[in-house]
Amino acid sequence: AVVSTQSTGGIVVLTEHLSEIPFFFFGEYAIRIFGHTRIIACACIVYAFRFLSYSIITKPWLVVPFEIGNGITLALMWASAASYVSLMTPTKHQATTLGLLGGLHFQLGHFLSAILAGELITRAGFKAAWWIYATFILAVGALYVTADTLLPKIESYEEIEGENKGTENTEAEINPPTQPDPETPISAAGLDNPTYME
Repeated sequence: AVVSTQSTGGIVVLTEHLSEIPFFFFGEYAIRIFGHTRIIACACIVYAFRFLSYSIITKPWLVVPFEIGNGITLALMWASAASYVSLMTPTKHQATTLGLLGGLHFQLGHFLSAILAGELITRAGFKAAWWIYATFILAVGALYVTADTLLPKIESYEEIEGENKGTENTEAEINPPTQPDPETPISAAGLDNPTYME
């Protein structure tokens, strides 16, 4: 096992956070150029590369260069995921869905990974565990890209709303509301007719 010192651990954390700054800053431009799907797929590939790298290093300080990838696997991935969720959610529900996304990723995800990772390392060993992580994240990325390719493309929630409104308008044109004949006496139509009560 590779044993790290406190200084090395501090440098690793510092490198992670510094690498996130440019990707958070330029994340919007990257999303416009590459799109949400490509960025998340790229994050999965970088994750797998980092995991495989951890499995072969022999010195603690060798981790530092690979932590630069955290800018892609966390900052850029999170910017893309949050942007996509915002586009697919009504404005009044965006805060809720972003909160759910953050809870799933940062809370539930970290909780499950801490438990499962410890058990996996205990049973398979560090090196095998990193290879399993890499394989898993590549499979998730491939599944995501496949689903995005096969499912209908929806650019935003407004597009869904537009389709729904279009369907409603079409139904209204096909089945217009029944209007009473203006020449029909009220006594014949009946005062309790809901049309007259509106």
